Amino acid sequence: MAHINLIRMRGKHYEITFRQFSQLLPDHGLVLDIGANLGVMSAYLAQKNSSWKIVAIEPIPFHVKVIHRFLRYKRLINIDIVEKAISHKDGWVEMKVPMEEGMLQHGLASVAIQNDRAGELYQVSAITLDQLMDQYPKEVLVGIKIDVENHEWEVLQGGIQTIQKYQPIIMAELWNDFKKQQCLHLLISLGYRVMYINLQGQLVSYQDEDVIDYIFLPTQA
Repeated sequence: MAHINLIRMRGKHYEITFRQFSQLLPDHGLVLDIGANLGVMSAYLAQKNSSWKIVAIEPIPFHVKVIHRFLRYKRLINIDIVEKAISHKDGWVEMKVPMEEGMLQHGLASVAIQNDRAGELYQVSAITLDQLMDQYPKEVLVGIKIDVENHEWEVLQGGIQTIQKYQPIIMAELWNDFKKQQCLHLLISLGYRVMYINLQGQLVSYQDEDVIDYIFLPTQA
């Protein structure tokens, strides 16, 4: 397998958590990369296991073009690209790629917030996670990676039926605000254990530590 460097602006902990997430996944099944950005994580998963079907979900047009070029270069065929946002309902949402010190920060693209920092705005089409899975009726969902810059609650709200049906392993980055608590409570109510990677590199139960990268495991796993 050709090596792909997992370079993240958010630091080493995200990479360690993502690698642990990928190791926990079953050998076969569908894996969703919600908030694929430039496609690095999707490509890593596709190369790690050709038996997985990867769906890279990314609404920003420039990012989608980069993903297509990257996949052609790597000759990866087990990835679908869905140019949509995932939210709690279908329709249109406004996305922003923020600008800092005169440079667009593509890794921080998010649903736009009124009076938020400067950047490029995009009107993008949104669907729910449940609607997305209607497009894959023969696939078994085994994993979801969610990195959507504090829109995780809305993603989960639109995917409750899917999560209940498949009980996939979930990785999510959650900001330390009220939405984080909503996400934790929802997934616990759906039968998940909340886990994270501690400073020793071990996957352990979450006990209100100050972390943002989480792995959610179904209790029957």
